[in-house]
Amino acid sequence: MSEAEPSAPAPQEAKPVAPEPVQVEKPKRQKRHILLRLFGIKLWGWVKLILLCILVGFLVMAAEFDPASPNVDMTAAIGSFLSTLGGALRWAVTNFWKPALAGAGIVLPIWFLWRLLTLPFRK
Repeated sequence: MSEAEPSAPAPQEAKPVAPEPVQVEKPKRQKRHILLRLFGIKLWGWVKLILLCILVGFLVMAAEFDPASPNVDMTAAIGSFLSTLGGALRWAVTNFWKPALAGAGIVLPIWFLWRLLTLPFRK
């Protein structure tokens, strides 16, 4: 090679090429069976449902409703239920402060001590 001849261009270093991001298709969510959609609740949901059944049972028993009686009158049963419910609500409004105050006398000191003891562990 002579000095007059142009030299061949120097080979460039190959730059690492970042791979193209792969599009991952999310699997299609399978439709749940009708029974799972209807009854598929968690444990806490079952607990709340049982407590609601117990509460309604107490109210029905307080209204002295007997569905096996030959002279069942749904209108009278609903009326009796509503009058009992109204009496319970009137009692709760007039006497609410007594159980609230009694419960607060026990719950609030325990709550305050718990907050005080767990203070170092909270952010």
